[in-house]
Amino acid sequence: MAIRVACHGITWGRDLIQTVKDLRDLGFRGFEAFAFVADDYGIGRIGEFKDLLAEYGLQLVALYGGGAMHDQSLHEELVARNVRLARFLALTGANRLVLGPGRRPPVGAPSRDDLLTQVHCMNEIGRRTLDLGVQSCVHPHVNTMIEKLGEIDFIMDRVDPRFVAMAADTAHFRKGNPDVPTAEVDVFQKYADRIKYVHLKDWDPSLPPEQVGQGGTAVIRDFVELGRGIVDLKGAIEILRRTGYDGWLTIELDYTRRTAYESVKESRDYLLRELHLEL
Repeated sequence: MAIRVACHGITWGRDLIQTVKDLRDLGFRGFEAFAFVADDYGIGRIGEFKDLLAEYGLQLVALYGGGAMHDQSLHEELVARNVRLARFLALTGANRLVLGPGRRPPVGAPSRDDLLTQVHCMNEIGRRTLDLGVQSCVHPHVNTMIEKLGEIDFIMDRVDPRFVAMAADTAHFRKGNPDVPTAEVDVFQKYADRIKYVHLKDWDPSLPPEQVGQGGTAVIRDFVELGRGIVDLKGAIEILRRTGYDGWLTIELDYTRRTAYESVKESRDYLLRELHLEL
């Protein structure tokens, strides 16, 4: 199966109807959504959600879940919530759950105990979602418990590869490790056989990085349209091709200075023209 290209709805915020309309018009066939989609529709309205996707010729490929998995007091709550997300995914025919980590401490790095607690929680989530046919994938992310290369290695060395794969993100690897100019390629190469889902985005360190908004809104201002930043997108894609990756690549842009449609169109065009991928 060839690499397939999807798009994340993050650029549109919570406007699901506009998201699916624009994605259809841009030629996409797959999209990722935040957990609010499963919360809004729930199991009881799954038929309505599937009808909406069918109307616009789209399929859900992943949901963004996870949470403060380093907090032991939240273990049962987070496991149950992510299993609910996996059940929603399975009913739509999707099979990827992205595990976003909890927030990073305001000062210093996460402790070893925090990381080990997160490993334990992810393993439990991954074991239970796999029973539903859904692969859980840890998503290293700036300003979270799993940002730096050493933290990524710590987690990947300890999670059970049967239950927890990696959701790799080109820009988060680079932005989270600005002193390592090959960070994105290094991580893709090192964990190529464990990458089961990919976010494709670019980063421009000259832009102000402050975050705005809340919940599912777009918040990171220095992520940019594909081709406008310094991330080695071609290098990452070449590794995926060479190692036989056959899953989804999902274009993602947290913040747009224009409209969601215009920004995603620019990224789509770059992907088709420069990365020689097809929708």
